[in-house]
Amino acid sequence: MGTQFERARLRFELLDERVVPSSTPDADLTSAGAVVQLDANVGEIFRQTDQQPTGTGFIQSFVRLQANGSGSQLEQGFNTDARPLQFDENKSPQFTRALRLSDIPVMNIGGTNYREFLLDINQKSSQPFLSLDQLRIFIGGAGNLTGYDVTTGALPGASLVYDLDGGGLDRWVKLDARLTHGSGSGDMVLDIPNSLFEGAAANSFVYLFSQFGTHFTAVSGFEEWAVSTVCMHGTIKGLVSDANSGGGLADVFVFLDANHNGVWDAGEVFTFTDETGHYEFDSLVAGQGAASDYWVTVVPPDGFTVVGDTSILVSLLTCDQTETVNFSLTSGSPGS
Repeated sequence: MGTQFERARLRFELLDERVVPSSTPDADLTSAGAVVQLDANVGEIFRQTDQQPTGTGFIQSFVRLQANGSGSQLEQGFNTDARPLQFDENKSPQFTRALRLSDIPVMNIGGTNYREFLLDINQKSSQPFLSLDQLRIFIGGAGNLTGYDVTTGALPGASLVYDLDGGGLDRWVKLDARLTHGSGSGDMVLDIPNSLFEGAAANSFVYLFSQFGTHFTAVSGFEEWAVSTVCMHGTIKGLVSDANSGGGLADVFVFLDANHNGVWDAGEVFTFTDETGHYEFDSLVAGQGAASDYWVTVVPPDGFTVVGDTSILVSLLTCDQTETVNFSLTSGSPGS
């Protein structure tokens, strides 16, 4: 097969609802099931969701924001064990706390590994829109960092991993609280490529700073971030066999083709068949619509060709679903 692969593991918007004049959002999540990737080079994905149940007791938020006072509000803050807190964070350690990288499971979506965060928002029915205007994710060596600089966007002692406004852009996300079942339902999931965390130790701490309310202000309740609770128990497995002998073929490269371009690209999850010709991908996101579609693709070794399709689409519709995809290879030309 050559040396290019190395072994590795696997609506209608009322004008009087606007609080301030608003430009066009970079990620508009005001329609059910909306999915937006802001930067193909970064690979982050914003998805509207209605995950249930989420509220207290079902998820453990790592930062909860609620501005003090009445009327229209700007909310901002980040998670930490440090006290006192800097901004609009809830001071209870139940809702605002340190978060280790190992607490955020790696999940596979369509063939790429991500770390996923869940956002729950609360707004009045008369003014359901809310803007997410700043979002930065950091990695640090301690869980009690503080001193976030609102001017520079830096957190002392931590390294920036992701910035919604990366490259000096002023990007924002538009959310609609009417699309979910109210408080206790997730409103958005954010998928950050796991590759952005490469090199960080599992016991490192993850910090997420967010700001809401510049374009559409926060007018009711709290906003909170948590680790996503979607099902990650989907499995795809199968056998790569030799059509001539009927036996399994070992060390055959199989991958999940996230962009369905027919070739393996960096970041796409792959494996090799074992000595019996079997392979398996587990911990796949299931039951999330198009996010749970996987193109299983085989790369035949030198001297072999595929009998039938090289790439097969599998949709994992329900949690814990297991699908079997077999491939047959021949050392002769197809059909011989």
